[in-house]
Amino acid sequence: MPRIALLAPVFAALMFHAAAHAAPVNKCVINGSVTFQEAPCPATQPRRDPTLAELNAAEKQRRAAAASAPGAGAKVPWPSTAPSPSPGPAAAPAPAPGAAPGAFHCDGRQYCSQMRSCAEAQYFLTHCPGVKMDGDHNGIPCEKQWCGR
Repeated sequence: MPRIALLAPVFAALMFHAAAHAAPVNKCVINGSVTFQEAPCPATQPRRDPTLAELNAAEKQRRAAAASAPGAGAKVPWPSTAPSPSPGPAAAPAPAPGAAPGAFHCDGRQYCSQMRSCAEAQYFLTHCPGVKMDGDHNGIPCEKQWCGR
């Protein structure tokens, strides 16, 4: 039997052991250059985590601002990462006349192909987090499938 065949299981065991105990790699930006290192990235300023009271106060302010803003009840992204809708004559479609106010609920669906009506798509866009139904960010969901002009 060749020696290589005898050493292959030993080599594989050593590589598995080394990979299992490898330190995670951190991607850091230091002086404008990207580096990869095993040690944590150096902090330029000490980080202070917000307290629960501060987080609750910020959430109350955000909800009060959303309630008093025009179009109260509209979805306010938190944190705001989506671009603001472009101003224009397009208005969001009204819910279907036959849809009861509590007919829909957020259940994890995100895409237009999972909706059954324009009213349902509008409800999900307005009330549910993480939906992907308004590609042009104009406030009208599923324009090609359900809420076309």
